[in-house]
Amino acid sequence: MMRTDTIKDGKGFSMVELLVVMVTIGIIALIGVPTYSNFTAKNSVRSAVNDLLQNSRLASTMAIKENQNYVIAFELAGPDTYSIGFDANNDGIPEGYDAGPVRVINLRGTYGPNVVFGTFTGNGPDEPISCPACIGIGGATYAFPPTAGPVFMQFLPDGSTANTGSVFIMHNTPNTGFTYMLRVSYLAGKVDMWKWDGEAGNAAPTVINNCTVSPRQHCGWTEIR
Repeated sequence: MMRTDTIKDGKGFSMVELLVVMVTIGIIALIGVPTYSNFTAKNSVRSAVNDLLQNSRLASTMAIKENQNYVIAFELAGPDTYSIGFDANNDGIPEGYDAGPVRVINLRGTYGPNVVFGTFTGNGPDEPISCPACIGIGGATYAFPPTAGPVFMQFLPDGSTANTGSVFIMHNTPNTGFTYMLRVSYLAGKVDMWKWDGEAGNAAPTVINNCTVSPRQHCGWTEIR
């Protein structure tokens, strides 16, 4: 004969218990998604500016190695791009990289569709000798001379730079607005990276005037490296 066992006193979840679990999961998701989104937004912008810093150091090294000028030209190949290469004509337009073509970095294509040149703030940290004075940047994309023709950073064979200036990279969504800045403060070639302490909805963060002790903080920015 076929034996049939009957399960007695079976235990399970009631409808109320299932609803409580589902509501709890929903609350956790609502709290966690914005936090994760902010984390990824800030991380993507920082990756972009960190890579630009490394590329500027690499361009300086190549200028010394090849005994010729190297430049990083902004938006020469299109919006939110920068091009790296040697500049034998000294016109700010790269002609090649080592023995190959010009290297082109597309911010949106590499780091996400919301990573672009620009900033939500109107001020930036001035030179250390002028600290705590601020420079007016007015939501600029970058600030390097000359004003005519392509905007570029130029690295010379002796390890120095031809001009000082800044370039800003941000996450352009209304809820984040994270901004980083790469600044060439001296013609000796030193390049610094800064993080804006505000966000899109907080254009006036608390200003801390600390110009000497690392990390330097002033004009609403904090020096990262």
